[in-house]
Amino acid sequence: MKHEFLKHLKQDHDEQKQLGQRLAEATAAGERKRLRRKFHDSLYPHLMGEEASIFKRLQQVDDEEAKKDCLENLREHREAMTALRELMAMNSESDVFQAKARALDELNRHHIGHEEGKTFGHLERLFDEQELDRLFELYEASEEGKPVF
Repeated sequence: MKHEFLKHLKQDHDEQKQLGQRLAEATAAGERKRLRRKFHDSLYPHLMGEEASIFKRLQQVDDEEAKKDCLENLREHREAMTALRELMAMNSESDVFQAKARALDELNRHHIGHEEGKTFGHLERLFDEQELDRLFELYEASEEGKPVF
């Protein structure tokens, strides 16, 4: 059975996929603004939490495949953060808003697939339940701060 931390991350991912799709399909400016805020409030703290826990720890392991995967995840986080920042600054009535929202949704879906396909396996293979508990605590502590762009 999967650790509670991995279940939590999967729930976050499922929420982000649902919000990302709704945001990418929204046409009314007010709905776009509302969904953009909800997507930001789901995605941003999640990314920060992963970086403060999972990726910080994976960079310290003696496993080249896990380290390489970690660096790929961090690169994907930077791309998602840039796209999220641009979307947050964009006028929700803009002609390119929907294209930017779709691009961010696609970036995030790709990243989620990567994490759930590879990173979760590294976590289960490299860390025992106590270490995953500790990483979950670090994640939750970091997730608490929700900066706004």
